[in-house]
Amino acid sequence: MRILKPEVVKDREEKILRMIIQEFVENRKPVGSELVAKKGLKGVSSATIRNIMKKLEEDGFLYQPHASGGRIPTDKAYRFYVDYLSKIQKLAVKERQRIEEEYKQNVGEVNRLMTQTCKMLSALTHSAGFVLQNSVEESTVQRLDFIPLGPYNVLAVLVTEEGTIKHWPVRIRKPISPARLVMINAFINDEISGKSYRSAQRILWTALNQGQCDHEGLTELAYNILKELSEHQTNADQLYIEGLSELIDAVSPEDFMDFGQMMRVMEERDKFALLLNEKMQNLQKTDANNQVSVTIGEENKMHELKNLSIISSACKVGGKTVGLIGIVGPKHMEYTKMISLVNFIGQMLGSTITNWRTELEEKEGK
Repeated sequence: MRILKPEVVKDREEKILRMIIQEFVENRKPVGSELVAKKGLKGVSSATIRNIMKKLEEDGFLYQPHASGGRIPTDKAYRFYVDYLSKIQKLAVKERQRIEEEYKQNVGEVNRLMTQTCKMLSALTHSAGFVLQNSVEESTVQRLDFIPLGPYNVLAVLVTEEGTIKHWPVRIRKPISPARLVMINAFINDEISGKSYRSAQRILWTALNQGQCDHEGLTELAYNILKELSEHQTNADQLYIEGLSELIDAVSPEDFMDFGQMMRVMEERDKFALLLNEKMQNLQKTDANNQVSVTIGEENKMHELKNLSIISSACKVGGKTVGLIGIVGPKHMEYTKMISLVNFIGQMLGSTITNWRTELEEKEGK
């Protein structure tokens, strides 16, 4: 009997495993040895294929739902398949053009941009799309302005260099004229523009405590702005999700009892946002050329997501990670295409924020 080299045996096993995964992803049915033999490798007998599939099952890559039926991939198999996809397939030209056209539209305000990105991800992938913005506390302040809304109300607008915009109304005890607000804005931005959020906080607190704020009303405004930023910033506030209904198709009948719990986790956001924030932090530590993360089933560290995979990509502006975008979908998703889509849209989002920031700076005459 001819003895094959170990590398040849391994190559055969991997090719057959990839074939089984691809067949299952396309048809959603357990794959039998007869089908693999029919589509299999030249010079490999049906008996050899059966033995290889049995070994793959013993090694934890496949499992057999029914004794007389075919086999389906496990989380371990999907992990092997994703790792194999080291060269991401290029997007079809029409699909790329469609995405670029979406981003050429005037998205204006950042919240709308994030929502639009989520909807695009969901529509293109038939999965749930998400965008997580980096915390304001990790950002660099570009401007902090107060805009008059009435005698006792102003609108505080914080713009970061990463493209984040936060705005909220502030109630004041004494009326401040628009002219005085202009002076206050100039004073504040001379002090904190280009500083990190934490540094900006310290600078304003020092100015307050040392009595450097000689403009009437600045003390109250600065106090309110710091209080709002400190007390109301959460991970969930930075999370955008669209297309949760797409996840229904990812749940098998026997796991449908878990679906309600999974949806609650996604809708309540806090727990899911913490998970995504951890992914974003991990991507910040990785090589700059490896900005896509794939976690499959139980790798997600949340029981509620055991039937799903998460593909996420870091969004960068000026070399700094400003957010995380991605999709949540079935484990049997078409990984090659999905990874490529998420990666490309992440790059488009980063470019859009960069261009938006440049236009804003030009308008301000910087």
